[in-house]
Amino acid sequence: MFALTILLVYSCGKSKEEAQFDWMLGNWERTNNSKGTKTYEYWTKKSKDEYIGYGCTLKNKDTVFKENIRLIKLNNLWSFEVVGVNEAPTLFKLISNKTNSFTCENQQNEFPKKISYFLDGEQLKAIISDDTTEIPFLFKKK
Repeated sequence: MFALTILLVYSCGKSKEEAQFDWMLGNWERTNNSKGTKTYEYWTKKSKDEYIGYGCTLKNKDTVFKENIRLIKLNNLWSFEVVGVNEAPTLFKLISNKTNSFTCENQQNEFPKKISYFLDGEQLKAIISDDTTEIPFLFKKK
């Protein structure tokens, strides 16, 4: 019985670790856009230690914003990396990770200083913020 309990605890812990951000996977369309724009995020899982994202905003059919994003585990620590906004990639350190939510932070970045994602029912919500400004992104699955 003891061996079975150990096996169950190990199995549950391992699968939770591997599926840490699987709730974000898929194609998402923003529902609270500025008038005349459409924003999308696409998330895939490359490995248990790397999730790849792509975000873009279209005005009419022209791309007016795009970024490559990823959640990556480096040296046993998770980071949220943004490429395409600044000259060099910007890293945000994971500071909170709960079931279906996480928050990352980089106090040296001009804006945002924090990025939070969470699943609310069928809706993916992201909030970018600093001490005075908060911008919500509400997404539905495509």
